[in-house]
Amino acid sequence: MVKRRTLTREKVIEQANQLIAANGIDKLTIRSLADALDVRPQSIYNYVDSLNDLLDQVGVAFVHEIEQRLMRHLLGVAGKEALMVFAREFRQGCHEQQHLAPLLLNPNDLQQLQQTHLALVTLYHQMFASLHLAEDESSGLVESTLYRSALFGFIMQEMGGFLQSPAQQVDERFEQTMQLAIAQFSTID
Repeated sequence: MVKRRTLTREKVIEQANQLIAANGIDKLTIRSLADALDVRPQSIYNYVDSLNDLLDQVGVAFVHEIEQRLMRHLLGVAGKEALMVFAREFRQGCHEQQHLAPLLLNPNDLQQLQQTHLALVTLYHQMFASLHLAEDESSGLVESTLYRSALFGFIMQEMGGFLQSPAQQVDERFEQTMQLAIAQFSTID
């Protein structure tokens, strides 16, 4: 039982994450979250404005978790290798939190989850800016779009069950796909 006085935004988001992991995004309601926290539904509204706001906060927390993971693995890495590390770690983060990955990969969800979308866009901009890739230039925009499309598309196919190969072959295919996309960056080594 969580007393209202000890209830925090972090506890609300963490419990929502656990409920999504157990039952799926579609089954999450303010009432189910309140029941799991043993509080009245009105108490949840002290931390979120709506169910959509709750999902948005869960999504932002997930993006920040991936960002922290990336920062640990990208330290001292540059150029095309940094793009590969980013792809691998982003994919791994989505695998570890498969129940939350749709928040980042589903364009319909991202349209509704504005803060999650902004956090994800900011993460990409930070990545490309750190590599001195200008997304406002025609070639930089095309290269970064190809990279994101390859990364998101592969993960969506993988999680959607479209890749019916053994795990090792899927991993190899991911590496090859991302290497092809990264090879298109003519401005970095």
